[in-house]
Amino acid sequence: MTTKIAFNTANLVGRVTGYRFELKNWGQQDKMTVAQTDETAWRAICGEIAAAGFTAVEIWKAHADPSVMDAPRLRTWKQILADHGLEPIGYAAGYTADAVRVCESLDIPAINGGFWGSPPLAEIERLARHSGIRANYENHPEKSAAEVLAKIGGGSDMIGVTVDTGWFATHGADVAAVVKALGPLVRHLHVKDVKANTHQTCPLGTGAAALPQVIAHLKSTGYTGWYSWEDEPEDRNPMDIAADSHAWITRQLGGQR
Repeated sequence: MTTKIAFNTANLVGRVTGYRFELKNWGQQDKMTVAQTDETAWRAICGEIAAAGFTAVEIWKAHADPSVMDAPRLRTWKQILADHGLEPIGYAAGYTADAVRVCESLDIPAINGGFWGSPPLAEIERLARHSGIRANYENHPEKSAAEVLAKIGGGSDMIGVTVDTGWFATHGADVAAVVKALGPLVRHLHVKDVKANTHQTCPLGTGAAALPQVIAHLKSTGYTGWYSWEDEPEDRNPMDIAADSHAWITRQLGGQR
């Protein structure tokens, strides 16, 4: 059975500090990741992701930051992905012209992130239509479908939603109900579980994000987007549970792994 399961490299935010950091220092981790992700590091990351059973990857901006991705480097990154049999299916970043350039070079079809540092919504729509790179807004502070819809002006064929199940659960939302309310505007899913009333990530199915219900609903509606595993622990290496996480999502989707 072929399933659309991807690995989000934002999982590796703690990698540069030995998986010891605090969420409030995400920006610092981002900068260090940009500085330390050379060809050798990128090849090692892709190797570990492939070894865990993933064949698709969503690239966190810090692993392919526009500020350091010139044409030769982009060609190298693309070749390394191919060498490991990894399809790049998303770019976890704000929607900007620079982000679009990276996506065009790496054949990434969508940018899945909050509109951090992005131009006004009308310009995002223009860029998306011109480039063909879809924009999927990711919830972070929002607690309801209405708040998300307000950020994307109701959405369009080029502007949809990336549901981050973990962030909705952190704010105490009924995640399955929010997903139902967003309907076909849900174009991408960050499959993340968290402990109740926190943003402390945990193994899938053990937290407050109601993931079985969310996935069951999406299956029932004919959802065709990606299920991108996201786990950004501050005190452990997520690769230790990467293969198990892939298998868990596979089972939810009806597979037998």
